[in-house]
Amino acid sequence: MKMSEQINELATALVVAQGLIQNPTKSVKNDFFKSKYADLAGVIDVVRPAFTEAGIAVIQAPSTGADGEIAVTTTLVHTSGQWMSDQVSMAIDPSAKNPAQAAGSLITYLRRYSLSAFANVAQNDDDGNSLAGNVKAVEQKPVDNSVLDIDAYKELCWKHKDTIIAVKEGIANDDLSSASEAWYELTKDEQEQLWRAQSKGGCFTTNEQKTIKTSEFRISHYGVEA
Repeated sequence: MKMSEQINELATALVVAQGLIQNPTKSVKNDFFKSKYADLAGVIDVVRPAFTEAGIAVIQAPSTGADGEIAVTTTLVHTSGQWMSDQVSMAIDPSAKNPAQAAGSLITYLRRYSLSAFANVAQNDDDGNSLAGNVKAVEQKPVDNSVLDIDAYKELCWKHKDTIIAVKEGIANDDLSSASEAWYELTKDEQEQLWRAQSKGGCFTTNEQKTIKTSEFRISHYGVEA
């Protein structure tokens, strides 16, 4: 992930925006797999108003690599000028019957997948099944250990927003000392309550949770393995 030198204002805006966002309605039916999912338009409908209110704009640019992979770069730009950007890519199966159609479907899929990750919204991945035979992808979903309802969880996040931002910024800047110092200011109960899966609206991304669970993170705070 790439980002501006400072992201403090953008991080604060994301905390506000994610508190306003509701998971999109799964309005599109996949008849073959007997399931529903939220399409790209549905994700944009719930993300754009919250991001606009928080002063965040989204730029998504598709591209192709030298190896033929399709990529989408998603950038969040804040009114302060701060930004963060990341790219996700996937290859089209050479045996795809209609390469142009496969490329279009893949770009839409990558845009939805990336935007949902940045906005921290949950939506079924069933439309990814439409890529079957065109790409190969596996998604690992986190486990939800939260016992708080969504409203109580949002109140908890707001109460500890400064700590959450400090943890996020520390991890983003590879400053585990600052991140762990902020994390261990929380009580054990507060840590457990904040430990909600990203797919359920949790304030930390899957990668951030993985970092917090590492021995390096604990050692950076305690000095020894705790």
